[in-house]
Amino acid sequence: MSRSRLLIAMLLLVCIVAAMHISALVFSLYWRYIWFDMPTHFLGGVFISLLLLWTCYFSGYVRYTVTPSTRAIFLCMVIGTLLVGIGWEVFERAMGLTWSAKGYWLDTSLDLLMDTLGGITGFIFCAKSARRTLMNNPSSKQ
Repeated sequence: MSRSRLLIAMLLLVCIVAAMHISALVFSLYWRYIWFDMPTHFLGGVFISLLLLWTCYFSGYVRYTVTPSTRAIFLCMVIGTLLVGIGWEVFERAMGLTWSAKGYWLDTSLDLLMDTLGGITGFIFCAKSARRTLMNNPSSKQ
């Protein structure tokens, strides 16, 4: 996957997530439709995994002496996304943004599941894109 394609995908995702979240707040969608935060968490998870990929492997902020394995990249993207999701849930709880104790653990578990599935989807998107790039131009470097 090229650096510019990754940045475009991240920009598109962050705009979609922001639009969904702002719409949900303005029109009370989180309270009207209990499922509405699931796609928001999923797409947020995709965004976070791509942001982690960019930060760790494309930005130049981190230097590697050996090329990271596919497994290491997967773990970085998925575990990192899960950790950000846990941080978000702790933030929501600390700020009093969880209104009811009833169903709290189920909602939190589903949010973290959707974050994690988004992280896995982000990895799959990048892996398929990298594979497609190599098939189209075997001499290119990722």
